[in-house]
Amino acid sequence: MKELKNILSLGRVFWDSQVLLTSVKLKIFDYLGDFNDPKALSKKLKVNERALKMLLDALSSLGFLEKKDNLYKNRDKYAGYLVSDSEESITSILIHYYNMWNDWGNLIESIKTGKPNDRKKKDQEESYHFINGMDNLTKFYKNNLISNIDFMNSKRILDIGSGPATYLREMLKKNEKLKGVILDLPQAILVAKQKLKKEGLINRVRFIEGGVEEKDFGSDYDIILISQVLHALNRSVCKIALEKSFNALKKGGKIYIHEFYLNERRTAPKDNVIFCLNMLIHSDGGDNFTISELKDLVTSAGFFITNVIRFKKPPTVLVEGVKNNYYSNPKPISGK
Repeated sequence: MKELKNILSLGRVFWDSQVLLTSVKLKIFDYLGDFNDPKALSKKLKVNERALKMLLDALSSLGFLEKKDNLYKNRDKYAGYLVSDSEESITSILIHYYNMWNDWGNLIESIKTGKPNDRKKKDQEESYHFINGMDNLTKFYKNNLISNIDFMNSKRILDIGSGPATYLREMLKKNEKLKGVILDLPQAILVAKQKLKKEGLINRVRFIEGGVEEKDFGSDYDIILISQVLHALNRSVCKIALEKSFNALKKGGKIYIHEFYLNERRTAPKDNVIFCLNMLIHSDGGDNFTISELKDLVTSAGFFITNVIRFKKPPTVLVEGVKNNYYSNPKPISGK
């Protein structure tokens, strides 16, 4: 019977997810720092009182709220993550999950066609939550990655697909002589500029708006970082990105590839395997890599691999490669 319970629980787990995601979308947690009653809250949120009470009871049953005398309050251990203006807030990534709801509901279409079903162009708000959501996730683990990047004696870094520039901002703060270049799409650069300006770092960063296929990377970089980008690209574009990176680095310069990884059977870690389907739904040919596939990609571009580090939380891998002096001639770019 345990197996039956597990199957049925997984089959309806989306009920629980939607309770949480809908509540975050409505910003319910922002109003429950102290005990509040459903009637007053329903007026603030402009929702139905009876329906809101059902939702608040559901949140209480899931452990997110305290209920006392028909009043509701955030549980302290969750409040920092669920209140939108908290330093620890993860509300943007949760709203991004909310925005993907219909796409995942049409997973069967992608399974039949092998193509993405996310055809709707993101509006400005959706794009913001997607990009800022990356910061929501990486801010808790950023030092794990940064401590394994050799940037303290570097002067120039190219951050490809920087998103909210979480890692770059930390490196700029730790190395005052470092200057950065971000190559990313316009909506991502908009968010990066906001965060860099807020921290007084904007004058040390230059921006290249566009994709890796069409844009010139520039040259004479000490470091190139490509973090959580390649899984969203098809393999031919990944190859182009690595070849152009090789040409853009100085002799002896280093590239750092940071990605989710799969075991050689492509059956674990579980979250990374499920994420492959997210790429099926939302990208044209994107997928996760095994570590051997990543290493092959790096070496085929001309790099000599100097380090491979696995992280447990979250399960990712960092591959470090160097532009060896013996193999430093410009590489021809695939497809050109």
